[in-house]
Amino acid sequence: MSKVALSTALMEAAKTWQKIKEGSSIDGALGQIKGEIKPAVQSLVYAVARRRVLTQWILKKLASKPPKPLLSSLLEVAFAQAVLSEKKPFTVVDQTVRAVKKDPSLANAANFANAVLRKFLREQEALVAEAMKNDEVKFNAPAWWIKKYRLIFGKDADAVLSLQQKHPPLVLRVNRRRISPEDYLKKLEENGIKDALRVGQDGIVLFSPRPVSDIPGFLDGEVSIQDAGSQLAAQILNPSDGMVVLDACAAPGGKTGHLLEMADVDLTAIEKDPVRTKRIGENLGRLDLKAEVRVADVGDVASWNVEKKLFDRILLDAPCSASGISRRHPDIPWLKDLSDVKSLAKTQAYLLDKMWSILAKKGRLLYAVCSVMPEEGIDQIKEFAASHPDAKLVPFKGAPEGWIRLSPHEDAPDLEFIPWVRDGFFYALFEKI
Repeated sequence: MSKVALSTALMEAAKTWQKIKEGSSIDGALGQIKGEIKPAVQSLVYAVARRRVLTQWILKKLASKPPKPLLSSLLEVAFAQAVLSEKKPFTVVDQTVRAVKKDPSLANAANFANAVLRKFLREQEALVAEAMKNDEVKFNAPAWWIKKYRLIFGKDADAVLSLQQKHPPLVLRVNRRRISPEDYLKKLEENGIKDALRVGQDGIVLFSPRPVSDIPGFLDGEVSIQDAGSQLAAQILNPSDGMVVLDACAAPGGKTGHLLEMADVDLTAIEKDPVRTKRIGENLGRLDLKAEVRVADVGDVASWNVEKKLFDRILLDAPCSASGISRRHPDIPWLKDLSDVKSLAKTQAYLLDKMWSILAKKGRLLYAVCSVMPEEGIDQIKEFAASHPDAKLVPFKGAPEGWIRLSPHEDAPDLEFIPWVRDGFFYALFEKI
């Protein structure tokens, strides 16, 4: 926890956790935390987010009536730390009680907090065992999410849901303009990092998390952080030198950078959010790559494509439910519901139609979503193909029918082209005939 007192970090994490429970995203809530306390708060918040249902179940079991919202959040953060056993349990109790005493709005609840936490420590094993009989606790997801996954994945659903509870490894994309994956692995070994493995064509997986400043070559643009499943986008689109390329919905720029690493292309990157657009520029600057980056609504083509360009390649990484990346973002199952999935599917159909209108003849469009929901994947492309007779699906490695749904996965070895460590994605490659 560096120099920050645990009691201070616990209270700040509780306030952040309260915002998340009220509907803020983890990224949004943590984005408001500044200074040296942020790493400690981030660690505490992710720990409780990955045990959201369990900690709320425990509190309901141990408290005769619901505590004040802030106190509830603080106790849930403390329960998560006790379950993790990363800190001495009585240290967690002591520091949590100190945090309560220091907050004027909670000071008279110190004895209550102490009693609840100590009772949890005494009964922890039995309480957790009982809680884990509940699927929502076991998989840390709402009932609708679990039901949907079981419809999608059948007998494999519980394994996928279980995997999404685990902390994901750190995956790097090697910039082949600077260094080969083989030489980068050697560089890691020379720097004492021996737990790295190849994944996919350009990926390296690190099983020991570390700050980006401690990743050899990161600041020099030799590698970027990008999930191996996400790295498939540029590889499937496979641009060639001289092509005119569009990266629609481009932030934070990982796929933009990868496309430019693969070929010398005339690339336009469009992003609606000005803050996220800034990150595209930062990432390209670190890689020493150039693109035309614009803040615009990509669906409003006339507002940004004043030259009326036709593109040889288009990557449409469409807004989606993000149901394939909840391992990295454990708040996602609570930020979306089935009505959101249906609404997002309409947005995706709209953007597909708009992007198709600016694709050159014989050009290729890759539709991509970090989702496993059929409404955003196979159902979407079937409807698109049926309404666009000039569109044909193009086979690519691992996808003889021109599309592929990837479930979250972590198991060696690689299949052909498909990485063994990945988040969940859907890809479909169309060509205009």
